[in-house]
Amino acid sequence: MRTGGPIERVTTAVAVLIVDLALLTAARFAIHRVRDRGVLCDGGMVFCSGGDPTFAQWRAEMTLRSTVAYGSFAVVASILIASLVVARRRGRTGIVIMQLTALVVVAVLAILWEPYKRW
Repeated sequence: MRTGGPIERVTTAVAVLIVDLALLTAARFAIHRVRDRGVLCDGGMVFCSGGDPTFAQWRAEMTLRSTVAYGSFAVVASILIASLVVARRRGRTGIVIMQLTALVVVAVLAILWEPYKRW
């Protein structure tokens, strides 16, 4: 089995890091997009068009925001896990460590995320 030289390993690691950052950026974009669509303003307690939402309207908006956020985090985590498995099978310990670190970051972001605050 060919393991590749040091330049190939560094190039692969940098490419994996760039893709990880792109995945997190895409998730952040989706989460911001659903928050900034103009339904609820002022921290999620007032309609942008004026007036207070009913509890059902507020809950529906928070459910949508949560679904998009946690769905985005789940997609990112799935991709990270898949690349971690591939790296593990190919014996790329450095990439495995990078992907584990990225998974921890995604888990922390998912734990700290709140539907009515900016991320």
